[in-house]
Amino acid sequence: MTIVEFSDEIKVRVTPKRMFKALVTDSHNILPKIIPHIFKSIDILEGEGGVTGCVRQINFPDGAPYSHMKDKLEAVDTENLVVKIVLFEGPGLGEKMEKFHSEQKFVDSGDGGCIIKLKNHHHLKAGHTSISEEEFKAAKEHGLTFFTATEAYLVAHPDVCA
Repeated sequence: MTIVEFSDEIKVRVTPKRMFKALVTDSHNILPKIIPHIFKSIDILEGEGGVTGCVRQINFPDGAPYSHMKDKLEAVDTENLVVKIVLFEGPGLGEKMEKFHSEQKFVDSGDGGCIIKLKNHHHLKAGHTSISEEEFKAAKEHGLTFFTATEAYLVAHPDVCA
């Protein structure tokens, strides 16, 4: 199996704790409310939402490219604001990818916002050895849309995830 690594940083105007809460510990309640055009619902299949070991089914709205995906929160560190997630099932993995690991660290940027440091590992199925620039670009743009939509909502609603 080939593993393709990708790292990135995204700067947002929201504190690390608020972004972490919206994207990790209370995501199953918050994300479908604040960005329903991206998330229809997030169902907890095993464990408790936002804690290590939690398995979720993420359902996308009608018209989205995929109906759902399943992930597992492998590690949730609420003190250091770090989460490790594995996407292990769903049509979003496509024909190339067996699973997708992501580590997200939320770091204070010193100006009231935060930097989300991403480390992604794409575990490719047998017979596949790379991911094209176009595929990386599309994945990055989707992730950026997700983070900026969350940021915009939290900036407009300072009481949410406070």
